[in-house]
Amino acid sequence: MTKILKRRFILFTMTAVTCLLMFIVLAINGLNWMMLERQSDTMLETLVDADGIFQKMDFNRPPPFSPPLDMDKMRASRFFIVRSDANGNIVDVNIDQISAIDRETAKSYALKITKAAKSTGRIDGYKYAVKQMKPGQLIFFMDNSEQSESFRMVLFASAAIAILCWAILLVIVILLSGKVIHPVLVGMEKQKQFITNAGHEMKTPLAIIQSNNDTMALIHGENKYNVHIRNQTKRLNVLMTNLLTLAKLDEDIPLPTKSVNISDVANELFPAYTEDAQARKLRFTVQVEPDIVMQTNQDSFRQMLTVLLDNAIKYTPDNGYVHVSLVKDGRHVQIIEENTCDPSLEPEPERLFERFYRGDAARTQKKDSSGYGIGLSAARAICENFGGKLIAEYPSSETIRFIARF
Repeated sequence: MTKILKRRFILFTMTAVTCLLMFIVLAINGLNWMMLERQSDTMLETLVDADGIFQKMDFNRPPPFSPPLDMDKMRASRFFIVRSDANGNIVDVNIDQISAIDRETAKSYALKITKAAKSTGRIDGYKYAVKQMKPGQLIFFMDNSEQSESFRMVLFASAAIAILCWAILLVIVILLSGKVIHPVLVGMEKQKQFITNAGHEMKTPLAIIQSNNDTMALIHGENKYNVHIRNQTKRLNVLMTNLLTLAKLDEDIPLPTKSVNISDVANELFPAYTEDAQARKLRFTVQVEPDIVMQTNQDSFRQMLTVLLDNAIKYTPDNGYVHVSLVKDGRHVQIIEENTCDPSLEPEPERLFERFYRGDAARTQKKDSSGYGIGLSAARAICENFGGKLIAEYPSSETIRFIARF
């Protein structure tokens, strides 16, 4: 249990940390990209307004959310200008501010933009803007490679810092997880100790009550009160057995195991349930492959199988059916219990394994034999203790099936 709680604490904490770091990295880089985009847009607007002439540029309007522009920044920028006439023919190319572009490449870019008939956009890493100039037009191209490189550097640096912080926090969380969950473990340990002690303390009074009840029945004869007392003490005995089983399994103490012929164990249990089924006019069928041997704890395995059979007999409507099979499926052993059920009373399959869950919200006992909602929790705990898995499903609206797979 300690290891499970530590793993869950580390998992949940690091998930939250991961989400936070991802948000920070995305926020930083998103804001950085917006600022770089705004700055490049402002530079291109300034260039267009001045017709590409430095002496006509106006730097009195500081761009929002970006550093102010000056002549040095504009002269350090890389751009080229293409002039065309009214018919779209290239009449002039200015590539004085850039060395990576030749005149022919500049002309090809201008022709593509003229055909696209767009006033602004991007082409091969360049931002462009078209300004109509009678009788033709000017097409301004600004190189954005420095912007992209700056963005990539910030992205790499922020991601590297985030990964480093994540690793450091992981080490800190691992080191502190024991102290953080210690109060929880202490509370759980006290709770388990209370259940264990209470269970053992209640066994003796229950045995005395049952013995006295049987004695009174012999002396004064059997009556309805003796029957009620006997039924309720049996239910309490089952409850305490399941509670003690859960408390023992929660302690992570491995149960002693040995090679058990579980086919024989199952066949020993079936006759008693066959009689109960016949009394309620249930069709009770079994399918058990012979000589299936498994490394397990015989008493715990018997208890798990008893819980499944008890539930089947108790909650199957009259004239329904119960089918139990124990088979080998390759390397696995599979126990399947299937029975009819009342579709109006059945919850989601997974809820059946919640401790003290009862199908009726008021937790009323409609039958003397109804349980406390802990048997299936104990059965799943036993199954998982031996590396198995117990699930429930509804093959149809009136059928429920429990599958234990080892």
